[in-house]
Amino acid sequence: MLACLILAFTQATGINSILAYVVNILNQAGLAGSTANAADVAIKVLNALMTVVALVLVDRKGRKFLLMLGSGGICVALLLAGSLFLLAERGRIDVKPALQQRVVQDSLQMSFDSASLAALGVPAGGAPQQLTLSYSFGDFSNVQSRRSDEPDAKPIEILREHTVQADSVIGAFFRRLHLNPFADPRSAATAPLVIEQALIGPVPSQTHGWLVTACIFAFVAFFAVGPGVCVWLALSELMPTRIRSNGMSIALLINQFVSTTIAAVFLPTVGNHGYAAMFFFWAGCTVIYFLTAAFLLPETKGKTLEEIEAFFARKR
Repeated sequence: MLACLILAFTQATGINSILAYVVNILNQAGLAGSTANAADVAIKVLNALMTVVALVLVDRKGRKFLLMLGSGGICVALLLAGSLFLLAERGRIDVKPALQQRVVQDSLQMSFDSASLAALGVPAGGAPQQLTLSYSFGDFSNVQSRRSDEPDAKPIEILREHTVQADSVIGAFFRRLHLNPFADPRSAATAPLVIEQALIGPVPSQTHGWLVTACIFAFVAFFAVGPGVCVWLALSELMPTRIRSNGMSIALLINQFVSTTIAAVFLPTVGNHGYAAMFFFWAGCTVIYFLTAAFLLPETKGKTLEEIEAFFARKR
């Protein structure tokens, strides 16, 4: 149970989604596209460097200490990033009805320029604006974001063939058995285009973007020092030899299930509730992670497997 909790909460920090969408996150936070790309590269380098630091510290400070340090730092970084996004996302206006009226034959195509902003009720000549648009064809949903100050920004284009994906061979097989829980492309093939939410607000300042960048740098550094390295060492040491193969298989299955679930809900949550909601959710999960490491996880540094097993035997 402890191994499953640790692996589940490692993914529930949001590490995979943040690394996958960091350019989009920083762009929406206020950084220009080229600067956000450069920050993405710097984050990857920082992750590698801090992993080396963790390898040096893991046998000096111990797994438990580094997991507590890492999860505590992650929680603070996520709370700060969520608070910054909460301030930036306040005051956005919902233009969902106006965009729904622009839907023609279940598709939407429009440029995000000053003329389009004026048609949506945003005064011309003001601060640059950004749009977060979530939409669906049946159970298939997606999110698009645009900034009016990007000269090379693509027009907004929503087409059914870009959103609805066909079943794979395995997916179609399980759907025939009524065991496929994912969206059904057959029903989505005729479902209308529905604009779920469309929010427009001023582009945050560059200072705001750099503050969010600092939070993500801290997040990645603490993750690399703590869960990035220590979790695998701790889990291999927690499992007695007689159950290690089955136990690690179950824990890894849960790890991948949580990772897939977070990846599936990330874009819809951001589209409907903003980045702040996602960051606060991850912070809440990381609080539980910290408490688990602090009060349930034994220190395994320098102990034999027999000594660790004896620790749990005494707990019974």
